[in-house]
Amino acid sequence: MRYLVAALSIVVASQAFADTKTQKIEELLRAQGLVDTWAQQIERGKEYNKQVAQQVMGQMTAKLAPNEDFKKRFDAASDKFIESTVTPWTADDMVAAWAKFYGPGFTEPELDQLIAFYSSPLAQKEIQVSRAALEKFTLHFQQLNQPIIEKATNQYMQDLQIIAAECNCAK
Repeated sequence: MRYLVAALSIVVASQAFADTKTQKIEELLRAQGLVDTWAQQIERGKEYNKQVAQQVMGQMTAKLAPNEDFKKRFDAASDKFIESTVTPWTADDMVAAWAKFYGPGFTEPELDQLIAFYSSPLAQKEIQVSRAALEKFTLHFQQLNQPIIEKATNQYMQDLQIIAAECNCAK
């Protein structure tokens, strides 16, 4: 029983340590402005996907003269595409992933120093670890996003082709 209590105490303590470390990393990321940057990148991605939808729509409908009903269906397909390309993660999810890749490079006392004294010599180490983690971090989200975009684009093209065939409204 004593061993069970000791093991449980270690598990609880390590979880609290991990939570504290993640909180400190989040505090550091906020101080560096990275959380806001990531939120902006997510928004830019949404805007880019809208542009893609408009380009594909323009290509698909360039030789069509659809009536109002089919214009609405094309617009609905475009809205469906845009909605299906929205990434399911937030800037906070990105913080958690960053903590996973970045956190092992620092102890809690080092994170305290970074937060308090970002211009200290320790900042040089932070830059090196950040660069190593950033590559893995970027690749992680690119890999997560690729199947979402591919699936949505394929479905969008199929939806537009069906609507164009049903429209029977070539110029």
